[in-house]
Amino acid sequence: MDGGEPPIGIVDLFSGCGGLTVGAVEGARRAGRSASLELAVDSWLPALEVLGSSLGVEDRILEFDLGRLLDEGDPDGLAEIRGAVRGTAEAQLLVAGPPCQGHSALNNHSRHNDARNDLYLAVARVALDFRPSAIVIENVRGVARDRRSAMRRCVSALSEHYEVVEQTVKLNMLGAPQLRTRHVLVATRQTPFDFGALREQPARDVRWAIGDLAEIDGSTVFDTASVPTPRNQERMNWLVSMPDRFDLPDNQRPVCHQSEHSYKSMYGQLRWDRPAQTITSGFGSMGQGRFVHPAGARTLTPHEAARLQFLPDYMDFSLVEHRAALATMIGNAAPPALTIAVVQGLIRQGLI
Repeated sequence: MDGGEPPIGIVDLFSGCGGLTVGAVEGARRAGRSASLELAVDSWLPALEVLGSSLGVEDRILEFDLGRLLDEGDPDGLAEIRGAVRGTAEAQLLVAGPPCQGHSALNNHSRHNDARNDLYLAVARVALDFRPSAIVIENVRGVARDRRSAMRRCVSALSEHYEVVEQTVKLNMLGAPQLRTRHVLVATRQTPFDFGALREQPARDVRWAIGDLAEIDGSTVFDTASVPTPRNQERMNWLVSMPDRFDLPDNQRPVCHQSEHSYKSMYGQLRWDRPAQTITSGFGSMGQGRFVHPAGARTLTPHEAARLQFLPDYMDFSLVEHRAALATMIGNAAPPALTIAVVQGLIRQGLI
């Protein structure tokens, strides 16, 4: 399997339910190596519990506000994180998905000048303390336009000890069944990571991801769609009755989404033979994106959204009872397709 190579130890910051870790473990397996989560850190315990239960590492999660690392009056944060490591493998890989809401195109109030953007710097603090062999940070593609320059300051700090490269990556090219573009930063020792070596995967569409779930008679929150307003139900009924129409006409949209709107996918229906558009925490509302099921007058179920996020079925979402929590957890997850590809590349290039 791994030719005697030691396991790759993973530290995951802002882990959520663990999309980056799940992908890293699978990427290592595909490259003939073993990998194990040594520590996952997040401020939201329910998401951490899903990750811990899914991988059987309930003792390797830490509920911790990484913003503490930016507070000079709180010098013990790094020691608390290091002391929480319970695994035995050397922490060779650090993965992180700092909060992206401050950069989002939907955040018109404080876009690119949001205090949450500074959390990117917490990754550098941990990285320079742990000194892993490789660091992978993913975020929205607009992170480089941050007026607070958090990402650039992070690059500057890491560059004293690492070779840092960055690129925007289309996740559908890596096998994810959705159109999602992310900014990816990879830091390695001595030799820079070669993004050009990422292996393109076959195109996957909505049918590939959720076709087998269409007839599930859901009895749980995970396998049922949210209940729409009467007016939105009428809109979905109209879309389903018009097999050649996938966008709601302006005269059936709310006034704020007529004519001059820029979010054309909202109130739209998915197509079986195309990738989904970016899955967000709003997948239960047709007014927040193209989230109407390809064949039914309903929005996506959490299970379908998880599949479109490339999250495997062994993820233990049974621990989550509330629809809003499921939506946030799944919508904010990083599709594992990203770290599957990047970790395979790191191993092939001899960087971990």
